[in-house]
Amino acid sequence: MDKSMLLEMQPFSYFASKGELRQSINERVRKLRNKLTPSTLCVLDVLRLRSMKVLGVAYLKIETIMALTKVSRASVERAIRKLEQEGIIKRISTSRKTGLQGANIYYFLPLNDGVELTGLDKPETPEKSKVEATKQEANTGVFNTPKRPKETKKNNVNGTHLAKDNSVVPSYIPRDFAKLIQQGFSCGRVIKQFWSKVVMFKNVTGWTRNENVLPIAADAWEYTKNEYKRDKREWELDRFLKCFYGTMKRIEEKRVEEYAAIWT
Repeated sequence: MDKSMLLEMQPFSYFASKGELRQSINERVRKLRNKLTPSTLCVLDVLRLRSMKVLGVAYLKIETIMALTKVSRASVERAIRKLEQEGIIKRISTSRKTGLQGANIYYFLPLNDGVELTGLDKPETPEKSKVEATKQEANTGVFNTPKRPKETKKNNVNGTHLAKDNSVVPSYIPRDFAKLIQQGFSCGRVIKQFWSKVVMFKNVTGWTRNENVLPIAADAWEYTKNEYKRDKREWELDRFLKCFYGTMKRIEEKRVEEYAAIWT
């Protein structure tokens, strides 16, 4: 696997360590064990083992999965569809330079632990005293993660200062896009998931790397926020992501139709 492919896979990695990835998969399997067949579990295990270079992301051909699991193509395809339906993985199809279909990118979806809805649909609160404001200073986002424990031993190699901080927005995500999503989500890990939807959108619709897709992402985010407010019900993070991605695709379809109408 070349370096460019590893870089392309990086935005879909949502795990800080192998232990976190393993824990997430085990928790999903424990809840869904009665729904997953032995062949599905075999496929899941192959994807897990092949998602260690970029944590939680595998790049495999169907034929490779067939060879490693010793099951038929139909069983592999059925297993992948089942894992997608249950929200364990997502699949992204890629194409070769010749235009033929290449290997697929499979990435594991994280559990939504630590992401909490606290504000888009709540009325404004009265002005707080300075003491109360100071106490809540570290908890100002709409979606907030628990406070990290303070480091007590400066030279402790197992200390939290060496762990991956999921609250930090990765540097490869445009600052304007991060500010956009921070209107509703403060967790860097969640912002990373929204950016992965933008990357997926560009791959699916054929946008080049240098084309600016941020205006479409901004319109899709505004629509998603308004849909959430109109719905007046609790949304899971996955529903926000689906609405955001689906809206980008609809905007692109409308844009293509308008261009086609000009030339016909």
